[in-house]
Amino acid sequence: MQSKKAKIILLIVFAISVFFFSSDFGLIDVEKTAIITAIAVDKDNNDYEVTAQIAVPEATDTNSENLKTQITGKASTIGGAIKNLGDFSGWFPKLAFCNLILIGENLTDDNVIDVLDYFAKSLRVQDSALVAMTEGKAGELISKATPLDNISAFALQKIMLKNIGFDADIASTDIKTFCQGHYSINGSAFMPIVKDVKSSEDNPQSNSGGQSSGGSGSSNQSGGSSKKEDNNNLFDARTTALFLNGKKVGELSPELTQTYNALFSAFEGTTFPVDNVTFNGQNTNYLLSVVDCMPKVKLHATENDLTLKIQLNMYCKVSDHSASGSSEALSQNMPIPDRVKEKAEQFFAKNIEELVMTEKQTGCDFMDIKQKLYRFNHKQYSRYKDNYLSVLKTDISVSVYGQK
Repeated sequence: MQSKKAKIILLIVFAISVFFFSSDFGLIDVEKTAIITAIAVDKDNNDYEVTAQIAVPEATDTNSENLKTQITGKASTIGGAIKNLGDFSGWFPKLAFCNLILIGENLTDDNVIDVLDYFAKSLRVQDSALVAMTEGKAGELISKATPLDNISAFALQKIMLKNIGFDADIASTDIKTFCQGHYSINGSAFMPIVKDVKSSEDNPQSNSGGQSSGGSGSSNQSGGSSKKEDNNNLFDARTTALFLNGKKVGELSPELTQTYNALFSAFEGTTFPVDNVTFNGQNTNYLLSVVDCMPKVKLHATENDLTLKIQLNMYCKVSDHSASGSSEALSQNMPIPDRVKEKAEQFFAKNIEELVMTEKQTGCDFMDIKQKLYRFNHKQYSRYKDNYLSVLKTDISVSVYGQK
């Protein structure tokens, strides 16, 4: 009996030892670990310039603010640049919490998949990490702060990952989705373009801390310092960049991005304006809120033609309007006037037609028409696979209705 108890105790000790010694506690030391929240990639001549944003929790009696730090590394490969982050800082770059990859504008002339392939194939970065292009250098944008969040990565994730109830005005994508589109039969993908928008022009810019550099690595730190930080920035990601075979070939305006989301994403809770509706010689502006959105996008292929049939039905309500002296101005259940419905239907029908025209002009099949041809009209695939955009016809139907 005692021998059996001893064996059980030894087995428990052995199991605990396995769990303890098999961990990477020797490598992942809290004081030597850089928790990277976002990575920005730019091109500097023939080298990749990788800037990592690191959340540095530090609270004392005199400072209760979380610090942020940017570290930059350069190398001829993405992996080498990330390795330099640790070599020149003494911190191990841990990418498990990295939820945002920013691609600089100067990289979009080349094949961006050369950059994203590393993150897609690396087990250190999760496939759900968001991907976005920046206007200008990504390393400069990631160093900016907003009035509500000192860490730009968190602020960008909030506007790119919106719950139902917010406006669906951003076509967000992640590493997995972008690579799937790139390696699909149409070779097309997209990502949002992040722009820096000043919240106030009368607040002067200032440096956010000291900088130091050495070799191919550099770092700068901000927060909790005596210098005033420039946190007078807001981010706009409503414009969408279109990619064909990894190269940027066009853009979708904010209006077209919102229409794309109406067809292919959750659209409930989104608001859109209907302006200059004339009643009795007076122009009135309306703001409609989408209660329910029911899109249908189908491709019909025959020996004679190829038709993309798009049907969009939206149940909306009036959120606000500028009519003066209206007896229904304070009503919570105001019916949508017929003229407002007609103008809203014309607005979305025109934008849908522009989406198709953008596909034809850029060659970027962001609506996955070729995949629909291959999957659901395979008998006609060989007939239209090389010229499907040039012969494509559209049949668009938009219906906007509300309570009566």
